[in-house]
Amino acid sequence: MIDRVQGYFGFTRVPFGRNLAPSMLHQHHSHREAAARIAWCINNRAIGVVTGEVGSGKTVALKGAVASLDPARFTVIYQPNPEVGMRGLYDRIVTSLGGTPKFHLAALATQASAALAAEVTNGEGLRPS
Repeated sequence: MIDRVQGYFGFTRVPFGRNLAPSMLHQHHSHREAAARIAWCINNRAIGVVTGEVGSGKTVALKGAVASLDPARFTVIYQPNPEVGMRGLYDRIVTSLGGTPKFHLAALATQASAALAAEVTNGEGLRPS
């Protein structure tokens, strides 16, 4: 189906794909508001959670908000599946910051907290444990 649409309209790539540059996004009010809230979290070194219905633009807003960040200074931790629970979230934090997640939840929660604190205070990320 997509091949026929591409051929009919002469597209050289799939329109409305996931690989659109942030500058190609439609800047509607809800998108700008979500991006502004994410930017506020970044500027205030806060943890933010973006929620909404499937297809409402959460990932698109995040991509738009973080597109201009220096990847050497900022680590975006993206957890697309809300069903992983707290253990899954802690695991994602530790893994994204270069660590090996501990097995037990209490140790993992402490490890994730320490990793985030190290990122904020000195930018060194995880210390060997």
